[in-house]
Amino acid sequence: MNYYEWSLEYEQSAKELEKVITRLKKRRAHISESEKKEINERIAFYKSCRSECIQTADLLMRRHKGVA
Repeated sequence: MNYYEWSLEYEQSAKELEKVITRLKKRRAHISESEKKEINERIAFYKSCRSECIQTADLLMRRHKGVA
């Protein structure tokens, strides 16, 4: 696998995580306050993972292009 393909995999992972975050946000609107805390923590965790995927994809793409 090369940097380009690897970067695309990380980008795809970020997109999948965004879908999970969106589903959790929709679910959050229809639950009790006690459950919202748990959902908010999960959303924060997935956002952190998504951010890392985006940063890693960017780094790998820059390496592919010879910039990094």
